[in-house]
Amino acid sequence: MKSTMIIGAVVVAALGVTAVGAAAKEGGKMRHHRGHMLNFEQLDTNADGFVTPEELAAQAQARFDAMDADKDGGLTLEELKAHAEANGKDRMVKGAERMFSRKDANGDGTLSPEEMMPSTERQAKMLGKFDTDGDGKISTAEYEAVTADRQSKRAAHKAEMFKKLDTNGDGTISQEEWDAAKEARGSKVRGADTQSN
Repeated sequence: MKSTMIIGAVVVAALGVTAVGAAAKEGGKMRHHRGHMLNFEQLDTNADGFVTPEELAAQAQARFDAMDADKDGGLTLEELKAHAEANGKDRMVKGAERMFSRKDANGDGTLSPEEMMPSTERQAKMLGKFDTDGDGKISTAEYEAVTADRQSKRAAHKAEMFKKLDTNGDGTISQEEWDAAKEARGSKVRGADTQSN
C-alpha cells in the first residue's frame, strides 16, 4: 500500500508536468497547462526496463529542487513565479498566487514538497493510467502505451480544431476565418460574463 501511495504521489510530478503544473491543473485557470514530458530513459535511471517509486521520487525531488532557488527546502511565491517566467509559462505566472494560497496548507508562506503533491484522487487516477497491471512500477510497455494514447488524442484534437477553423473546407485557415473564430470566442466570453453578473 505504501509503495502504491508513493508512486501515485510522484507520478504526476515526474511524468508529464512539473510539480507546479500538477498543482495548477487541479483547479483554477491553468488547467490547460502542459509541462515537459520526460522520456522513459530519463526516468528509468538504472536502465532495468521499469520505473520504480524511488526513481519517480528522485525526479520529483529534482524538479522541486530546481524551483527552490535559495535551497531552503521550501518554495516561496516569488520562486514559483521566477521559475515559471524563466520557462516561458505565462499562464502559470498569472495563476501562481491563487495556486500558492490554495496549496499553502499551514499558511507559513512557503510550499513544502508534501504540499506540492497532487490530491489523493489525482494520484490514484494518474497511477491507474500508467501502472495498468497494478504491480507498483511502470514498465516500458505501459509508459509507451500511455504516451502513444496521449499523442493520438492530441492529434485528434488538433485535427478537430483545424476543421472548425477551416469553415470553407479548403485545407487552409485564412485571416478571415481566424478573425471570425476570435470574434465568436470573444462573444461567448462576453456572454458568460454578462450571465454571471
